[in-house]
Amino acid sequence: MARASQLVRLICWNDELAQQHAKAIAKLGYRVNASSLRGSSAFISHFRDLHPSVALIDLDRLPSHGREVAITLRGSKTTRYIPIVFAGGAEEKVARLRAELPDAVYTSWEQIDVALKRASTSLPTEPVQPTPHMQRWHDSPLTRKLGIAANMKVALIGGAEDGIEEIIGELPKGASLSQRIVAGTHMVLYVVHSLRELDAALDHAQSHLPEGASFWVIHPKTTAKLRSDFNQNDVRELALARKFVDYKVCSVDTQWSGLKFARRKG
Repeated sequence: MARASQLVRLICWNDELAQQHAKAIAKLGYRVNASSLRGSSAFISHFRDLHPSVALIDLDRLPSHGREVAITLRGSKTTRYIPIVFAGGAEEKVARLRAELPDAVYTSWEQIDVALKRASTSLPTEPVQPTPHMQRWHDSPLTRKLGIAANMKVALIGGAEDGIEEIIGELPKGASLSQRIVAGTHMVLYVVHSLRELDAALDHAQSHLPEGASFWVIHPKTTAKLRSDFNQNDVRELALARKFVDYKVCSVDTQWSGLKFARRKG
């Protein structure tokens, strides 16, 4: 198949870098779609409709996001046969991903031409389907999912009327839960129902989150009975704009989901 007829769907979490990579790939003769996935709550249908020859995922920025995209693609009958190429990334993180998805192609950006050719001519016949992150933690206590350990100081902001404290349940030995941030707070749980509350929570985290602390944004699931005017992609996008980085997702219960953040280093 001629390269000009092959479409590479590039997933990169930095828009400027995505355009640089897209230009380089286009020079190799491929068609490229490098549009942002942020704010998209239905990227499976996007991939199904686009039907790319290869999904090229950048691991240099937010590799956990790239991993989740790949695992989600493999989890759908309509997209699991799309060849996946991972480019870049720290050696130890790439090694962990390779153990989960051994049939993907791994490459440096300098060798992307060879990798794309290999992927586009070697379609997976029995694609490996790793267990999604949230499913692996399904039977774990919520305190473990949230990362609440012994002797931790945790602040719960909002959610009193939703019974979030009761949902969290018994804390590990020595851990405490307060309604405000106090000296030595290790973690903050923000419970939000609307885009307005989400903005307020992220502004509060910007000015009040202690050095070295992390925080969760706990929000209604899109499938929940609770009505909301935003989704998890909005949470991520608004937090990234405030220089926070998300690195963990958690199902709180049937109605609530959580996304964990820390301040971006550097």
